[in-house]
Amino acid sequence: MADLGSQQQCHVLVVDDDHACREEYGELLESLGYRCQLAPDGPTALRLISDDPRIGIVLADLQMAEMDGLTLLDELSDRFMAIRPLLAIAVTHERSLDLALRAMRSNAFDLLDKPVSLQSLSAVLRRASAGWSRLAAIFQLRAMARPGMVDLAIPELPQVPPARGKPTLVDLQTYASQMMKDRQIRSKFFEAQMLTGPAWDILVDLACAGLQGRSVPTSSACASTQVPFSTALRHVTQLVEAGLVKRTIDPGDKRRTLLELEPETLERMTKYLASSWEMHSARAG
Repeated sequence: MADLGSQQQCHVLVVDDDHACREEYGELLESLGYRCQLAPDGPTALRLISDDPRIGIVLADLQMAEMDGLTLLDELSDRFMAIRPLLAIAVTHERSLDLALRAMRSNAFDLLDKPVSLQSLSAVLRRASAGWSRLAAIFQLRAMARPGMVDLAIPELPQVPPARGKPTLVDLQTYASQMMKDRQIRSKFFEAQMLTGPAWDILVDLACAGLQGRSVPTSSACASTQVPFSTALRHVTQLVEAGLVKRTIDPGDKRRTLLELEPETLERMTKYLASSWEMHSARAG
């Protein structure tokens, strides 16, 4: 599999009904080297996202007339985030605790204050780009594990070669056996309740980041599970209480918490991934 870090970055979609703000954000994004598109309202943004799989980050103003930003975030969460890697950044000039909580419940990746400076925009987009890369990798792994899954045409990501013809009964038996063996490998390193569902998605996401020496914002880890934020947050808490995951305050932004695997957990995940890789490589050879 090609290194995702070397792949082309996704496009950023700016959604704001203020023409001056929209153009200003576009210029800032281009100066930072991002490829961007502009939308004057929520409905236009939804059409663009539906038609263009290159869009991976949405920068949306919360105070818009035709469709407010929170409604747009809910539409993105309900219609797109379960089927493709997509992150939303909310922009507001009226920050409050209630608004921040509502945005997070609508699966906002981060909240950006107006007026938006080049420094703050650069910082939030670096985090969002890293989060999108992790999500893209998770979707790619899921696609590899589900033959016949619809090709989402994620830009510049390595594609799994299509199967030649319909699988035979022997092919299906072999694949089912491989799935069972992979689960058995997992059970050597983790308890049964950690092998499936949101908890496992969070562990895999944090392992991807841990192997690169990075922490993950709690909101990003929750988004990777594709379940309601409150459900994902409950699994995060359980992983922390089980001593598998460490939660800390972001030193650069006291409003955010960061997650990373405990050293022993990262070691176990690394051993599992190595064992699974060896099994799949042996079958491929």
